[in-house]
Amino acid sequence: MDTQAVMTAFRLADRSIVPELIARLRPLVLTLLRDEARLPEPLLEAVLASGDRGLCTEFAKNSLEDACDPAFRIRLAGLGHPESGRALWSAGEWVPELRAAVLAAADPADPGWYAPRGFVARLVRSKERGLLTLARQGPFPELVAHAIRLLARDMPMPVVLDACGALLDCGGGAKALAELADAIGEDSHPGLPALLREAAAASDPAGFLRDRRAPGEWEDPRAATLLLHVRTGARREVLPDAPLDWTLVRREHERRPFTTSELISLSRLPGCPEDLLMEGYRRDPYETAWHAARLPMAALVGPEARRREMYDLGRVVERSIHDGWLPIERLLTEAAPARTFLAALPYDHEPTRRAVAELLAPLGSDPTAWLTLYSRLASRFRGTPAALVAKVGASSERTTRWPAPLDATAPIEPPDALRAVFLQLYRCAPEEAQLALVPHLDLRTLQHLLVSGRPSQRLYDEVVAVHGAAALEAHAAGSCRGEDRDALLDRDEPGVNTLLYEHHSLSREQRARILAGRGRDGGDIVVDKRLIHLLRRIHLGEHRDWLTAGIGSPVPEVADVVVNRLTLHTEGGRLRVVIGLWEGQGPDAVRQLLVPDAGEHNHHWPVGTQRAVAKALDAPDGLGMLRERLAAAEDPERVITHLRKKTRKYDERIRHFLSEGGRLPWEELARAHAEDPLPAGLLVPLLAQPDCHRDLVLDALRTTPVDESDRFNPWFRTALDHGSLTIDDLVRHARPAERVLDYLLHQTWAHGRPTVRLRPSEEVVELIDRHLGVNVEAWAIALQLLSGFHGTLAELITTAGAVAR
Repeated sequence: MDTQAVMTAFRLADRSIVPELIARLRPLVLTLLRDEARLPEPLLEAVLASGDRGLCTEFAKNSLEDACDPAFRIRLAGLGHPESGRALWSAGEWVPELRAAVLAAADPADPGWYAPRGFVARLVRSKERGLLTLARQGPFPELVAHAIRLLARDMPMPVVLDACGALLDCGGGAKALAELADAIGEDSHPGLPALLREAAAASDPAGFLRDRRAPGEWEDPRAATLLLHVRTGARREVLPDAPLDWTLVRREHERRPFTTSELISLSRLPGCPEDLLMEGYRRDPYETAWHAARLPMAALVGPEARRREMYDLGRVVERSIHDGWLPIERLLTEAAPARTFLAALPYDHEPTRRAVAELLAPLGSDPTAWLTLYSRLASRFRGTPAALVAKVGASSERTTRWPAPLDATAPIEPPDALRAVFLQLYRCAPEEAQLALVPHLDLRTLQHLLVSGRPSQRLYDEVVAVHGAAALEAHAAGSCRGEDRDALLDRDEPGVNTLLYEHHSLSREQRARILAGRGRDGGDIVVDKRLIHLLRRIHLGEHRDWLTAGIGSPVPEVADVVVNRLTLHTEGGRLRVVIGLWEGQGPDAVRQLLVPDAGEHNHHWPVGTQRAVAKALDAPDGLGMLRERLAAAEDPERVITHLRKKTRKYDERIRHFLSEGGRLPWEELARAHAEDPLPAGLLVPLLAQPDCHRDLVLDALRTTPVDESDRFNPWFRTALDHGSLTIDDLVRHARPAERVLDYLLHQTWAHGRPTVRLRPSEEVVELIDRHLGVNVEAWAIALQLLSGFHGTLAELITTAGAVAR
């Protein structure tokens, strides 16, 4: 029986029958509780309410992080079952509260906790960091003593004494203290073993330990836990939130110096003092820069600046500004070299842009000041950003032309580092300064400005006015958003159209308009020679549709490429080439296309088509004759006859028919299929069409079993996406039931996060309620019948209900 189907049953069944359903399906429920992800909440609620130890233990063994909401595991821990507690302890690695919940509910008087290979027996041999919780919490003295032995070296003396007090509180007694003294070496804390022996011999061991504890130190258990996380390797884990006395932390550093890894862990804390931060930074600049909550200015400038090359400066600067620990104004006036830090700034941050704009304000709208700024950046100026602007302002020798100008590239290439920095500065300038500089920018800079610089409409228009079609082509060679691409198409610039054709995803209609030489307003535009050259060299295996979009074009050069490069498989496609050219250029253009000089063309057209065209060229109403022939070729009966012809490549036949301008006669196809079923090989690619007739889809659903591979790429997914099929149709008409349910489950129908499209409809829910309802036997029968049932899901549900009654 399929576990996913069983989980679906628990989600859909009335909650009142879930306990009985669990009892009826207990062996399978035990398996899914242990092994499955995203367990149904009604099932978990019933398991926890029952307190059934067998069920709870299997649930506790589930090691999948996404098996359930963590709250369910914490509630399970609260039941205090030893068997569950042992399994849940492992899950505590990613549910921090879980281990505390296990200990809080544990009853040391229950012998189950002490079973061979049980909770205590297992942990008393463990060396995992999770034992630090036991050092203060109990309630098992054996584990508290083990935790102290393991962690005493990592804990400050006051925390060790507190843990020893916890050992006494949970029943360890003086004997346990004496044994602990023998097990702990002097290397943990000098004098600790002797102190514990004295406490064990005292009349009040707990009072003796309290009197020897330093007052006011490490009294917050959260601070001690935090330090232990640092000491025991929590470099990439979430550290507990706790206040630290950094004087005490430094004292611990003196007692037992922190390792590099421990210093990096401390650097993640917002209050980490600069001396500890810089010590970790000197040891490992990369990891400290990556993990530290903040870095002091000393890490970025001065003697330590050379270490910047070892990490991502941009990430550090961005965090410093966003989090407020390094003001942008200070970076602009103290950090050097200017180009390095200007490149690292987060320009999507409004306060940063304002600060940079204020820095650049002295440059005004003078183009030579900005060009000089670019030149200074290129010369690797070593001073701060503020010094750079001051140097430019004081310079008597100004740059008047863009240094080493470059053309735009197609396709666009990423900007070099210098150009990228300058563009960010340019974007921070006031619009008047931007406009003044437009005539002086090279095309490569303009290309990046237009593609990714988000210029205002006024600035965009100025760029086009000054640089003309070259600027538009530079934009078209880049990656444009949909609205930008459409705006470029509206320009009706031949060169722009060529670049859009090659580098952008255009619809067939857009490609056809470009190749037809039609403007947006219906007027004529030139088809660029570069586009014709592109059509002559593209790989037909990858871009055949780029050429078929030219079928019907009135442009002779386009028609010539189509005829010479494409094998046209349909009479309709061949006639459209001729009719389109005739309508646009007249019969002489057709004659020139189809009666070329010897050896120039190779179009493989059937003799019948060639004769029909030749006859039309000699007739007074030749164009009308060709139109009549096209109408006859597209007669629905002739199309259906053509599609039915036996072949091993029905999908290719349909693809050619559609790409060459044909339209499928859906009404006639549905009628023909009802009278004489279409070949299965033809039906499958027809069903995959977005506009496939609903009657065809429903008939296929009723007569074609869902294949196992359909889970991943079913033909009916297209129908579902386009609305010609619904989930109710699948439930009522598709078979076998098990495969259909498998598809629905893998499309998230029953995984607890269903999409609207795949959520069970009211009709399906009503069907389930009517036939299965609160009848446990009916649900069980439905699940038992599922694997061998050849009918639909609806038939399965009604059959199970009838048998149960």
